[in-house]
Amino acid sequence: MLPGLLILLSLQIAVQGQPALLDSRCYLDGGGSAESFLASEDVAVGAVIGKLRINGDPSAEHGDIKLSLRERDSPVAIAPGSKDIVLVTPLDKEGVRGPSSVYVNVICDRRHSNDPSFVIPVNIRVTDVNDNAPQWVGAPYSLTLSEVTVPGTRILQGARAIDLDQQGPFSTVEYTVLPGPHSDVVSFVSPLEGTLILRKALDYETLKNFTVKLRAQDQGTPPKFSDTTLRVTITDADDQNPKFLKDSYRGDLPIDGKTGELQIQPEPIKALDQDEGLRATLQYSIAPSPESKYFSINPRTGVLSLITPLNPIDVAQTVTLVIKATQVDNPDRYALTTLVLSRRDSKQTGAELAFLQPRYHARAREDLGVGSRVLVLTTNRPTRHLRFQILDKVQATFFSVSNAGEVLLQKSLDYENATRHTFDVRATDGVSNATAQVTVEVIDVNDWEPRFRESHYEFIVPKALLTAEPVALGKLEAADGDRNDRIVLDLKGALSDLFSIDSRGVLWLRREKPNITMVNLIATATDNGNPPKSTSVPVSVRMEGLALAQSTWAPGVLGAFGVVLTLFILATIGLSIYIYKSKNPKTTNRIHSQANSTTSAANLVSNEKKSGVTGGLKLAGGNMTIGNPIGGGHGGSGSSLSAGASTILAASLEREAQRERERDNYTATVRSIISRASAARNGLYDGDIERDSISNPDIARTTWGEAASNGNLARKKLSWGGSGDPNKNEIGSLDNIGGSTENNLTVYF
Repeated sequence: MLPGLLILLSLQIAVQGQPALLDSRCYLDGGGSAESFLASEDVAVGAVIGKLRINGDPSAEHGDIKLSLRERDSPVAIAPGSKDIVLVTPLDKEGVRGPSSVYVNVICDRRHSNDPSFVIPVNIRVTDVNDNAPQWVGAPYSLTLSEVTVPGTRILQGARAIDLDQQGPFSTVEYTVLPGPHSDVVSFVSPLEGTLILRKALDYETLKNFTVKLRAQDQGTPPKFSDTTLRVTITDADDQNPKFLKDSYRGDLPIDGKTGELQIQPEPIKALDQDEGLRATLQYSIAPSPESKYFSINPRTGVLSLITPLNPIDVAQTVTLVIKATQVDNPDRYALTTLVLSRRDSKQTGAELAFLQPRYHARAREDLGVGSRVLVLTTNRPTRHLRFQILDKVQATFFSVSNAGEVLLQKSLDYENATRHTFDVRATDGVSNATAQVTVEVIDVNDWEPRFRESHYEFIVPKALLTAEPVALGKLEAADGDRNDRIVLDLKGALSDLFSIDSRGVLWLRREKPNITMVNLIATATDNGNPPKSTSVPVSVRMEGLALAQSTWAPGVLGAFGVVLTLFILATIGLSIYIYKSKNPKTTNRIHSQANSTTSAANLVSNEKKSGVTGGLKLAGGNMTIGNPIGGGHGGSGSSLSAGASTILAASLEREAQRERERDNYTATVRSIISRASAARNGLYDGDIERDSISNPDIARTTWGEAASNGNLARKKLSWGGSGDPNKNEIGSLDNIGGSTENNLTVYF
């Protein structure tokens, strides 16, 4: 029995000790059924892309597995005796120079076994790199632009470059104009948009064509770029006037006065269109003049001929003609030159030097630029070298005369200072002299804006005003510094049709007052200059008593308010007495009297009383009062002013002082205008009035005060105050409210 047990035990041990037959060869380490790799498209051929995670040894000598690829022409291969996947052909994410992705099947066989082969899919994803530079489409570019193309115009749209890299920073293109000659003429609207705009004006006469370089660059690191060129050809436009080859010409009149072609010096008359690319055809003509009827000019060649025989008296005269060259296709483009014709034998006659006219007259705008030619003085010796001199030293600062007899402007003209300039000019040839009188009439230009006396006008419509007739509320005063300018006043606003302003500046309420408390308007003063100028100020009209009529309080509310107000006044008075006693212990029994307050107020408004306005200004038959808010009519009696009342009084006086300062500024401006005009009339000019009332307010106040002391200003103020009696407050009849004119300067007051 024991041997049987031993045999049974040995068999059981043999069965239990037998190892399990589990073969993991060709399985992926870590699990899974496929392999994936990432490969940059710039990986070199022969480089290892990745290592397979397959269990087993693929070496040739001691290996237990065998690896191979199912695909024959695969871009990758398995290195012999290893698990490495090697690149055979180049990769390209864009798919141009190689595959953009790789998918192969790896076959794994177990050596020394009859087990079937294992197939392991392998996916290789190719990643992008910045290996492509942007490429311009349709480059190089060329444009043709007119020289009158306005800066800011889009001159090229659709210029673009393509980057073959995958979408992202490697394929995002930015456009720039490379620095270089004329690179500031054009620019891209946006770095990301291939649209070019013109930045500077073009001129065919100075620049006929130019070339700039354009760059397209991606956003890689480092970036890749490509360059191209833009060639711009500029075409000429009709933006230039023709021009004569010489500034002036001269010629000889035939001695016998016979008709025929005239010889012109220093060369025949000729003009050219300055637009070189156009060279428009020109047509010559003679400007009409008393002498032009004797001559004709060939419209195509510019040859001048005498067509009417000249009398001996006509032959003795020197003739000045104005020749005009006009474009045939555009009459607005033309050029002028002068032609001076004289007797042939004027050099041998030995006649004395003389001006052809004893007096010359010209007109010039006051805004004519310095250096401009005003007129030409002609003599009987146009070909001789002469010297000209202005005899008046003052006028010599305004004008000069060149050796050719051209009167040139040396100093700006001012119509308000002088409406004309008259002076004598002496010409000499070194042997004899000649003198002529020159008068230059100044043409006015509207260079002053109207000015209101006040910056803000306020008027009050009396409570008792029930009449349907128009009522005068007050006066708007405005002045203009331009000589002979007239001012028109106008009202604008939502309720402007209720009011009107007459030619004297008086504001009228045309019908019964509206049911509102305040009307806000805009008053505009416009002159008749060319072009007209205007100034506006706000105008406020308050309807007196209307606010109280629109809101009625209950008697109980009014009584309560009166009690509270009485208690507040008593408390304020008691506090004022206490403070006064605490600060002045020696005079505890003294009380601040109304008389002192009245005296102080009287001193504060002494200027108002001195000006003759003692109680204010009454309009509309005494129904409205505008004037001093202090004193008058109370006899100096009543309770003393509280601290709050004093503050209100001070603020009121400050506002009145501000209004007085504004009136002084207006007055100073007007007096400055008048003084300069008067000075100019008396022979004074800008050099004699260096410190005028505008640049020196202290002189303006002194000048105004002197005028007032002489009675001139007083009379003007009395014309506003009615009869002029300082004890009367009325404005007087409206017939006296008119405009006055001094030195042709319109002033409303």
